[in-house]
Amino acid sequence: MKKRIHILLFLFLITGLLSAAGTKEVETSLTIEDTTGNVAQLNGIPQRITFVGKASNMIADVLYMFPEAAGRIVGVGKTNQRNGEFVKVLDPDYDSKVYLEHNVGPEQIAVTQPDLVIVKNYLKKSLGDPVSQLDIPVLYMNLETPEAYEKDFRMLGRVFGNPERAAELIKYYNDEKNYVINRTKTLTDKPDILFIYHTTRDGIAAFNTPPGAWIQSRIVEIAGGNPVWTDSHPGGGWSKINLEQIAAWNPDQIYVVAYKEDINTVLKSMKDSPEWQELSAVKNNKLQAFPVDFYSWDQPDSRWILGLKWLAKQIHPDLFTDLNIEDMTRSFFKDLYFLTDEQYETEIVSRLGW
Repeated sequence: MKKRIHILLFLFLITGLLSAAGTKEVETSLTIEDTTGNVAQLNGIPQRITFVGKASNMIADVLYMFPEAAGRIVGVGKTNQRNGEFVKVLDPDYDSKVYLEHNVGPEQIAVTQPDLVIVKNYLKKSLGDPVSQLDIPVLYMNLETPEAYEKDFRMLGRVFGNPERAAELIKYYNDEKNYVINRTKTLTDKPDILFIYHTTRDGIAAFNTPPGAWIQSRIVEIAGGNPVWTDSHPGGGWSKINLEQIAAWNPDQIYVVAYKEDINTVLKSMKDSPEWQELSAVKNNKLQAFPVDFYSWDQPDSRWILGLKWLAKQIHPDLFTDLNIEDMTRSFFKDLYFLTDEQYETEIVSRLGW
């Protein structure tokens, strides 16, 4: 009798161990903190995600670096700056998702029945808080600096239950950034660089510079340039400057972006202007536009790492003779977004004009 009991007990223990070994623990609750200190309480890994609000394209371009994104995103914000919506290339079911304009309200967001809503951090008060009042978890993404990108990747690794992909992305960005830093950090002779954003409102053209902490300023510094505008613009948003100020700086090189306009048309009008022709940068053929595919490479979009390496080669070509911009770009879109060769040629190269 005792022997039978011992055998039954042994079988019970073995069965329990095998059952435990074959069962994957399912996380039924999840607490995630974003870079603002905001905490979202989730019932496990979210299966219905909505991203919305201004700068939605920047959020989307990071979300879709995770292979799970297409199957879990149900509501999408406007992502077209001028050249089309990149996410349509990445997500074959994009047109079936709920489309939400920039001025969307919390009730419209709630219609998508999200487990989680993701918005840009500066929209916390105007959009995020009202959504939270509907008992919908909200997380905020920063994306404004290289350091913020790393933190946002880690957060999304938890959102998608894929910390390994987050680690891959962090390594990629750190490796590419350090490639530039290691060649420019000891430079003592840095050319004066001006970065400007061209806008036209009511037929009047204006030039704007970013704050010193924004990614546009940071990539100029990392690329080995001296951003001439940052001392006079320490914080806030875009700041308008006039041609007199630009002439006073008289930078060695000028780089221009125009998110809502044809940058080639803008650049031509600047080069044809007698006033601009007096500047050293124009005389020396150092007035250039940032590359643009769907989006310009200078923004706190995922493409900022391309913009950094491209800019480093423009400023210091002798330091980056081994850098092939076309090879770099192809690898970026294939490795980070899983684009096929045909998609890359059709959607990216055609817009870059290479």
